[in-house]
Formats: sequence, C-alpha cells, structure tokens
Amino acid sequence: EIDLMSESFSAFREQYLSRHENPVNSALHTVAGVVAVGGLAAAVVTRRIRVVVIGDIVGFAIGTVGHLFQPGTLRDDLVADFRHPIWYVRAEGQRIFARRA
Repeated sequence: EIDLMSESFSAFREQYLSRHENPVNSALHTVAGVVAVGGLAAAVVTRRIRVVVIGDIVGFAIGTVGHLFQPGTLRDDLVADFRHPIWYVRAEGQRIFARRA
C-alpha cells in the first residue's frame, strides 16, 4: 500500500517503481510516455493544441491498460501522480532510463 503523503522524492520514487514492476505494465508506460512526449512535440511543430491533448489522452489510456497487468496499482498510481506531478515525471524518467538512485 502507498503512503499518499510521501515526504521525500526518494520514498515517492520507490513506491512508484513498485507499482511498475510488471514488465508489461512497465513497457506500456514507456510507450505511453513516448506517445505523450511525441504529442507535445507534434503540437509545438503544428501549433495545434488538440495534438497535445490527443497525445495525452492516448498516452494516459495506454498507461492505464498497463495496470491491468499489475492489478491493484492503478488507483494509488493516479492519486500519487496527481498529487506530485513533478516527482512523477522525475520517477518516470528514472524508471525508463533504469536509474534507481
């Protein structure tokens, strides 16, 4: 179970990584991140806000499906990520690039 009031990034990161241990969940979250960042880049190039919105929605959907492979982690992941969005981005980057420290 997650401590929703994580007092440090280190604790947040460890909890985040534990919610993405399943390889399918982890892979789908990586794809979701690529889709979201790709949507942002495409929106900048095309100057169309809807492109980033579509990229975020599709990325979110892909990441959500990932949690089907690691049951019981979706709610805690959503709550923690919305509570600490900057920590979420840092932890996700460290997860993708396999940096545990």
